[in-house]
Amino acid sequence: MVERPVENLIDQSVLFVLSAFETEKKSKIVTKHSVYYSRDSVLSLIDQACMLAASTYEGRIKANRHNLKHFKKTTLSIREGLSGYPTHSPNHPDCVWILNHDNRFESLGPNRTRIHYDRWAVQIDVNVSVNILKKQKMRMPEMLYFYTTLRSRLKH
Repeated sequence: MVERPVENLIDQSVLFVLSAFETEKKSKIVTKHSVYYSRDSVLSLIDQACMLAASTYEGRIKANRHNLKHFKKTTLSIREGLSGYPTHSPNHPDCVWILNHDNRFESLGPNRTRIHYDRWAVQIDVNVSVNILKKQKMRMPEMLYFYTTLRSRLKH
């Protein structure tokens, strides 16, 4: 079991993060090249990553809900170049945070989907439908576009 340095837990190499119940660790971080475990919860790790960009998880979620009117399973801009979305409510034990990397979905049943990261030969099965994942995935570029155009308008 490898433990990653705290300051680098959630970065551009992370594909997804989920709760780890099978170990004394609280979260499992799957990157492009390895798997790490942390004693911190998933939300604590995401909060730490947000704070590297001078904000908090709660502040970013509140802003997205206000600006984009996405009140459930809110997509999150963690920091520049790093965003993600939850498969369930973030407090749900089955919640997996999917970060912004190329992936594809394979339906395994009405409420079960396999997410493939072909480029890195990584996959994960999640307890949620393909349609919900597609909806969540589409919210991410909408969110990024909103903040990109907002920053552009504020500069002028």
